[in-house]
Amino acid sequence: MHELTLQTQSAPERKYDSFYRERASAHVYPVEFVVRSFLGTYPRLKPEPSLYPGKRVLDLGFGDGRNMPLLCNLGMEVHGVEISKAICDAGQKRLAALGYRIEARVGRNNAIPYEDRFFDHLLACHACYYCDPGTTFADNVGEIARVMKPGGRFTFSAPIATSYIMASAEDTGGGHMRIANDPYGVRNGYLMKKFDTAEEIEAALSPLFRNVRIGSARNDWWGIDEQVWIVVCERA
Repeated sequence: MHELTLQTQSAPERKYDSFYRERASAHVYPVEFVVRSFLGTYPRLKPEPSLYPGKRVLDLGFGDGRNMPLLCNLGMEVHGVEISKAICDAGQKRLAALGYRIEARVGRNNAIPYEDRFFDHLLACHACYYCDPGTTFADNVGEIARVMKPGGRFTFSAPIATSYIMASAEDTGGGHMRIANDPYGVRNGYLMKKFDTAEEIEAALSPLFRNVRIGSARNDWWGIDEQVWIVVCERA
Protein backbone atom coordinates (compact mmCIF):
# COMPACT_ATOMS: atom_id res chain seq x y z
CA MET A 1 0.00 0.00 0.00
CA HIS A 2 2.76 2.42 0.89
CA GLU A 3 4.60 1.62 -2.37
CA LEU A 4 1.43 2.37 -4.34
CA THR A 5 1.04 5.67 -2.50
CA LEU A 6 4.60 6.67 -3.35
CA GLN A 7 4.02 5.87 -7.02
CA THR A 8 1.02 8.21 -7.21
CA GLN A 9 2.68 11.07 -5.32
CA SER A 10 4.44 14.03 -6.90
CA ALA A 11 8.23 14.18 -6.69
CA PRO A 12 8.21 16.80 -3.88
CA GLU A 13 5.82 14.69 -1.81
CA ARG A 14 7.97 11.57 -2.26
CA LYS A 15 11.13 13.44 -1.27
CA TYR A 16 9.64 14.91 1.88
CA ASP A 17 7.84 11.71 2.88
CA SER A 18 11.16 9.89 2.74
CA PHE A 19 13.00 12.70 4.51
CA TYR A 20 10.64 12.77 7.50
CA ARG A 21 10.11 9.01 7.60
CA GLU A 22 13.85 8.51 8.09
CA ARG A 23 13.76 10.91 11.06
CA ALA A 24 10.53 9.63 12.60
CA SER A 25 12.10 8.16 15.74
CA ALA A 26 14.41 11.09 16.49
CA HIS A 27 13.80 13.68 19.19
CA VAL A 28 13.14 17.11 17.70
CA TYR A 29 13.26 20.58 19.24
CA PRO A 30 11.78 23.99 18.36
CA VAL A 31 13.60 26.20 15.87
CA GLU A 32 15.42 29.04 17.62
CA PHE A 33 13.79 31.91 15.74
CA VAL A 34 10.34 30.52 16.56
CA VAL A 35 11.11 30.50 20.29
CA ARG A 36 12.51 34.01 20.07
CA SER A 37 9.58 35.31 18.00
CA PHE A 38 6.93 33.99 20.37
CA LEU A 39 8.71 34.46 23.71
CA GLY A 40 11.58 36.91 23.30
CA THR A 41 11.90 40.54 24.39
CA TYR A 42 13.53 42.87 21.86
CA PRO A 43 13.49 46.59 21.00
CA ARG A 44 11.18 46.03 18.02
CA LEU A 45 9.28 43.02 19.36
CA LYS A 46 7.89 42.68 22.87
CA PRO A 47 6.29 39.55 24.39
CA GLU A 48 2.51 39.61 24.53
CA PRO A 49 1.44 36.49 26.48
CA SER A 50 -2.25 37.43 26.25
CA LEU A 51 -2.10 36.86 22.47
CA TYR A 52 -1.85 33.08 22.85
CA PRO A 53 -4.23 31.30 25.29
CA GLY A 54 -7.33 29.98 23.55
CA LYS A 55 -6.26 31.23 20.10
CA ARG A 56 -6.05 29.21 16.91
CA VAL A 57 -2.66 28.86 15.26
CA LEU A 58 -1.69 27.25 11.95
CA ASP A 59 1.79 25.79 11.58
CA LEU A 60 2.08 25.95 7.80
CA GLY A 61 4.55 23.39 6.48
CA PHE A 62 5.07 21.93 9.95
CA GLY A 63 7.44 19.16 8.82
CA ASP A 64 8.33 16.92 11.76
CA GLY A 65 6.19 19.02 14.13
CA ARG A 66 9.11 20.34 16.14
CA ASN A 67 7.46 23.72 16.84
CA MET A 68 4.04 22.35 17.79
CA PRO A 69 4.72 21.47 21.47
CA LEU A 70 5.75 25.09 22.05
CA LEU A 71 2.54 26.34 20.42
CA CYS A 72 0.48 23.90 22.50
CA ASN A 73 2.27 24.95 25.69
CA LEU A 74 1.32 28.55 24.96
CA GLY A 75 -2.31 27.47 25.29
CA MET A 76 -3.24 27.61 21.63
CA GLU A 77 -5.41 25.31 19.51
CA VAL A 78 -2.83 23.96 17.07
CA HIS A 79 -3.43 23.06 13.44
CA GLY A 80 -0.93 22.07 10.78
CA VAL A 81 -0.77 21.83 7.00
CA GLU A 82 1.66 19.66 5.04
CA ILE A 83 1.96 18.41 1.46
CA SER A 84 1.08 14.74 2.08
CA LYS A 85 -1.17 12.59 4.23
CA ALA A 86 1.80 10.53 5.38
CA ILE A 87 3.50 13.59 6.86
CA CYS A 88 0.24 14.72 8.47
CA ASP A 89 -0.39 11.30 10.00
CA ALA A 90 3.18 11.08 11.31
CA GLY A 91 2.89 14.54 12.85
CA GLN A 92 -0.33 13.73 14.65
CA LYS A 93 1.14 10.46 15.92
CA ARG A 94 4.32 12.14 17.18
CA LEU A 95 2.40 14.88 19.00
CA ALA A 96 -0.08 12.39 20.48
CA ALA A 97 2.83 10.39 21.93
CA LEU A 98 3.95 13.58 23.67
CA GLY A 99 0.47 14.18 25.05
CA TYR A 100 -0.66 16.86 22.59
CA ARG A 101 -3.67 16.88 20.32
CA ILE A 102 -3.28 18.70 17.01
CA GLU A 103 -5.19 18.68 13.73
CA ALA A 104 -3.23 18.21 10.50
CA ARG A 105 -4.55 18.58 6.96
CA VAL A 106 -3.07 18.15 3.50
CA GLY A 107 -2.62 21.40 1.62
CA ARG A 108 -0.21 23.79 -0.06
CA ASN A 109 1.01 27.32 0.53
CA ASN A 110 -1.38 28.52 -2.14
CA ALA A 111 -4.26 26.22 -1.14
CA ILE A 112 -4.80 26.10 2.62
CA PRO A 113 -7.75 23.81 3.50
CA TYR A 114 -9.41 26.11 6.04
CA GLU A 115 -12.20 28.64 5.86
CA ASP A 116 -11.75 32.40 5.69
CA ARG A 117 -10.60 34.24 8.84
CA PHE A 118 -10.07 31.04 10.80
CA PHE A 119 -6.71 31.68 12.48
CA ASP A 120 -5.45 34.17 15.06
CA HIS A 121 -1.84 33.20 14.38
CA LEU A 122 0.01 31.67 11.46
CA LEU A 123 3.56 30.36 11.67
CA ALA A 124 5.55 29.47 8.55
CA CYS A 125 8.95 28.21 9.66
CA HIS A 126 11.14 27.89 6.55
CA ALA A 127 8.00 27.16 4.54
CA CYS A 128 5.88 29.92 2.97
CA TYR A 129 8.44 30.90 0.32
CA TYR A 130 8.04 27.60 -1.58
CA CYS A 131 6.03 28.25 -4.74
CA ASP A 132 4.20 25.60 -6.76
CA PRO A 133 4.44 25.59 -10.57
CA GLY A 134 2.38 28.38 -12.08
CA THR A 135 2.19 30.34 -8.82
CA THR A 136 4.19 33.10 -7.14
CA PHE A 137 4.91 34.23 -3.61
CA ALA A 138 2.08 36.73 -4.01
CA ASP A 139 -0.36 33.82 -4.37
CA ASN A 140 0.95 32.35 -1.11
CA VAL A 141 0.60 35.67 0.71
CA GLY A 142 -2.95 36.10 -0.54
CA GLU A 143 -3.95 32.64 0.64
CA ILE A 144 -2.31 33.12 4.03
CA ALA A 145 -4.15 36.42 4.44
CA ARG A 146 -7.43 34.75 3.51
CA VAL A 147 -7.36 32.30 6.42
CA MET A 148 -6.27 34.87 9.01
CA LYS A 149 -8.44 37.09 11.17
CA PRO A 150 -7.92 40.86 10.93
CA GLY A 151 -5.23 41.76 13.45
CA GLY A 152 -3.92 38.18 13.48
CA ARG A 153 -0.16 37.68 13.72
CA PHE A 154 1.87 36.14 10.90
CA THR A 155 5.37 34.93 11.78
CA PHE A 156 7.66 33.56 9.08
CA SER A 157 11.16 33.18 7.73
CA ALA A 158 12.42 33.72 4.19
CA PRO A 159 15.82 33.32 2.51
CA ILE A 160 18.24 36.18 2.19
CA ALA A 161 19.57 36.21 -1.36
CA THR A 162 23.06 35.16 -0.23
CA SER A 163 21.95 32.11 1.78
CA TYR A 164 23.51 28.74 0.99
CA ILE A 165 20.30 27.39 -0.55
CA MET A 166 20.52 29.98 -3.33
CA ALA A 167 23.93 28.80 -4.56
CA SER A 168 23.74 28.07 -8.31
CA ALA A 169 19.94 28.60 -8.28
CA GLU A 170 18.24 29.66 -11.50
CA ASP A 171 16.61 33.10 -11.42
CA THR A 172 13.14 32.71 -12.95
CA GLY A 173 12.13 36.33 -12.34
CA GLY A 174 10.55 38.40 -9.60
CA GLY A 175 12.92 37.08 -6.97
CA HIS A 176 11.84 33.47 -7.59
CA MET A 177 14.75 31.02 -7.71
CA ARG A 178 14.82 27.39 -8.86
CA ILE A 179 16.98 25.45 -6.40
CA ALA A 180 19.82 23.45 -7.94
CA ASN A 181 22.39 22.75 -5.23
CA ASP A 182 20.63 21.62 -2.05
CA PRO A 183 23.26 19.89 0.13
CA TYR A 184 20.49 17.80 1.71
CA GLY A 185 19.28 16.55 -1.68
CA VAL A 186 15.60 17.31 -1.00
CA ARG A 187 14.80 20.70 -2.51
CA ASN A 188 16.44 20.64 -5.92
CA GLY A 189 13.93 21.76 -8.54
CA TYR A 190 11.78 23.67 -6.05
CA LEU A 191 10.93 27.28 -6.74
CA MET A 192 11.67 29.59 -3.78
CA LYS A 193 11.15 33.31 -3.26
CA LYS A 194 14.22 35.16 -1.96
CA PHE A 195 14.53 38.72 -0.75
CA ASP A 196 17.45 41.09 -1.17
CA THR A 197 16.21 43.82 1.18
CA ALA A 198 13.76 44.44 4.00
CA GLU A 199 11.98 46.91 1.73
CA GLU A 200 11.21 44.08 -0.71
CA ILE A 201 9.56 42.13 2.10
CA GLU A 202 7.38 45.05 3.11
CA ALA A 203 6.30 45.57 -0.50
CA ALA A 204 5.46 41.88 -0.91
CA LEU A 205 3.24 41.91 2.20
CA SER A 206 1.47 45.20 1.47
CA PRO A 207 -1.45 45.92 1.53
CA LEU A 208 -2.61 42.68 3.20
CA PHE A 209 -0.34 42.97 6.24
CA ARG A 210 0.70 45.86 8.46
CA ASN A 211 3.05 46.60 11.38
CA VAL A 212 5.83 44.62 9.71
CA ARG A 213 8.79 43.96 12.01
CA ILE A 214 11.82 42.45 10.31
CA GLY A 215 14.86 40.79 11.81
CA SER A 216 17.51 38.53 10.35
CA ALA A 217 19.83 35.69 11.27
CA ARG A 218 23.11 34.83 9.62
CA ASN A 219 24.60 31.56 10.79
CA ASP A 220 27.54 29.54 9.52
CA TRP A 221 26.66 26.01 10.60
CA TRP A 222 30.11 24.54 9.87
CA GLY A 223 29.81 25.12 6.14
CA ILE A 224 26.04 25.59 5.85
CA ASP A 225 25.80 29.37 5.54
CA GLU A 226 22.19 29.91 6.53
CA GLN A 227 20.92 33.46 6.09
CA VAL A 228 17.25 34.22 6.70
CA TRP A 229 14.90 37.10 7.25
CA ILE A 230 12.57 36.72 10.22
CA VAL A 231 9.30 38.59 9.97
CA VAL A 232 6.41 39.27 12.37
CA CYS A 233 3.44 41.22 11.01
CA GLU A 234 -0.31 41.63 11.44
CA ARG A 235 -3.19 40.92 9.10
CA ALA A 236 -4.64 44.24 7.95
